[in-house]
Amino acid sequence: MANTNYESFLSIDDLESFKIDNEIVELVQIETYNEHILKESILKIGKDICCAIAIQLAIIGYGNKSFGKVKYNNEEIDINDFFRKNKIRSDLTINSKLKPNDLTPRRLIRFFRYSIKDYLEQETNCQSYLFKKYCINKDELGRTTIYPGFEHLADPIINTNNVKKLIETYDYLDTRLGTHIKERIIRVLIARGFSKNSLLINNDVNLV
Repeated sequence: MANTNYESFLSIDDLESFKIDNEIVELVQIETYNEHILKESILKIGKDICCAIAIQLAIIGYGNKSFGKVKYNNEEIDINDFFRKNKIRSDLTINSKLKPNDLTPRRLIRFFRYSIKDYLEQETNCQSYLFKKYCINKDELGRTTIYPGFEHLADPIINTNNVKKLIETYDYLDTRLGTHIKERIIRVLIARGFSKNSLLINNDVNLV
């Protein structure tokens, strides 16, 4: 075992002289997701059509860079073309860097998370692809809470059971598709105030 040479460390008194005036320090956030800025980007394009597309993507789904179409004001709109025309970034890679005003499919879904929930609550015959294909124990409460984006509005006081069902759904999806989406969902929920223990769905779940 290596021995620690404490003589190589400064004392607390020595380090005291290296303190600075906290008034001259201003921390800079590295978070690039800012809804105040995204709101301006959305308003420039059109909030209603952006909301319609977010609902389409969250409920019907998308994959392999194919986003399908949405019907808006009786007009069928190709979402891929819409994204290209409005410089919405749908071609991201793992190393892509986003600016605060960049719109992406996931950012649209996150921004319109309450609108998606309202749509599901009002359209009682509607189910998200996530609920329909990957939720094992379906019920009416799950129908209105299991969709991409719900993790960004879930409340740790009232939605513990909802998010457990959400995690179970993503766990099944990951098993079927070989993905790791559940890990990202858990990180989001912990950032929203959920405890790790409250998100356990079985004794084998690894939250690290």
